Amino acid sequence: MAKLAIRLSKFGRICPIAGYNEQSIKVGAAVIVGTDRGTEFGWIVSFPKGYPNALAKDVRLKKVVRYASDEDLKQLAATTAREEEVLKLAAQKVKEYELPLKVVNVEVIFDGSRVIFYYKIAEGKKSRGTRELGRDLSRLLKARVELKQINPRDEARLFGGLGPCGRSLCCASWLSKPRHITVKMVKEQGLQISPTKTSGMCGRLMCCLEYEYEKKEKGLSK
Repeated sequence: MAKLAIRLSKFGRICPIAGYNEQSIKVGAAVIVGTDRGTEFGWIVSFPKGYPNALAKDVRLKKVVRYASDEDLKQLAATTAREEEVLKLAAQKVKEYELPLKVVNVEVIFDGSRVIFYYKIAEGKKSRGTRELGRDLSRLLKARVELKQINPRDEARLFGGLGPCGRSLCCASWLSKPRHITVKMVKEQGLQISPTKTSGMCGRLMCCLEYEYEKKEKGLSK
C-alpha cells in the first residue's frame, strides 16, 4: 500500500502521515498542518514503494489541520516574499555587528511565529556574537528567532540542486546520511581528483563515487 506524507513548502521536507483513512485523503492537495515548529503549509504526497530514506529529521508532524484555502495560498506567497526581505535584513545586521558569518537562507514559518536563519562561518573563523544578533532580529521581526549553523553538506542537502548527472542531488532526494568518500576510493576507480569532475555542490567529493566503488569491491571479493 502506498505511503502518504506531507511535503512542506520550504526545502521540500517529507513528514510521514500516520493513522489516516486513505479514501478521505486527496493526494496532491495543499494543506495546513501543525508541526512542532508551528502552523505550516504543505502538500499531500504519495510514495507507492514506501517512504524515501531522506525523511525530515528536524521537523515533527503533529496533525493535518485542514485543506488550504485561497487565503492560505495568498499567505504562502506573502510569506515567501517576506523571506527575501528578512534575508536582506539579516545580511545588513551581520555587517553591522561585523560578524564572520554569512546567512545563506531563511525560513519563515507559515504562521509567522518563528524565523529560522541558516548561516555559515567564514573559513578559519569562530562563531561569536550570534546571541546578540538573534536577540536583535527577534526584536525587529517580533518572532522567535533561531540561528542554525550549517556546513557545506548541510547546505546542499537543505537547498538541493542538480548533480552532474542531471538528476536531483542524492543527499536532498533520498540519501539519509552523507557518504564518507576518500581520495583512495576515487583513485582506485582510475579517476583524477578534480573540483569540476569529482566534487559536488558542497565542494566535497561526490557521494555517488562510492556506488561504483562498492560494486568493484564486491566483484573483487567473489
